[in-house]
Amino acid sequence: MALTQVRCPDCNGLNVVKYGKQPNGEQRYSCQDPRCERTIFLLNYRNQPAVASPSARTRIIELALDGADAMEISETLGLPEEEVIRVFQQLSRLTAPPVGVRSRNRRAATKIAAG
Repeated sequence: MALTQVRCPDCNGLNVVKYGKQPNGEQRYSCQDPRCERTIFLLNYRNQPAVASPSARTRIIELALDGADAMEISETLGLPEEEVIRVFQQLSRLTAPPVGVRSRNRRAATKIAAG
C-alpha cells in the first residue's frame, strides 16, 4: 500500500486531514494550520469548460438579437448549448430589471427626498 503526503496548495504544509467527499466521490482535504487561509481543497481540480471567446460571445448576442434560440445558436456556431445558455445567464445579470419592477433602493431614495 502506497501512502502519499498531502500538502496544502497554499501554505505547502503537511498538517492536512481528510474532510469528506465531493458529490462525485472525490476526496476533500482540510488544512489545519491556523496561519493558512485555505480551509478545504481537492488534490485534483477538474477544469471548468472554457467560456466562450469574446468574438463568440459577440456572435451569440447578434444571433440572439436576430431571434435565434439557444439550440439554433449552438448549431450555427458549433458550441455546446450549455455554453450558449451560460452566456445568456451572464448577460441577464448585467441587464436592468424590467419596467414596472421596483428596486429596494428606490423606496429609500423617496424617503430621503421626502424627508
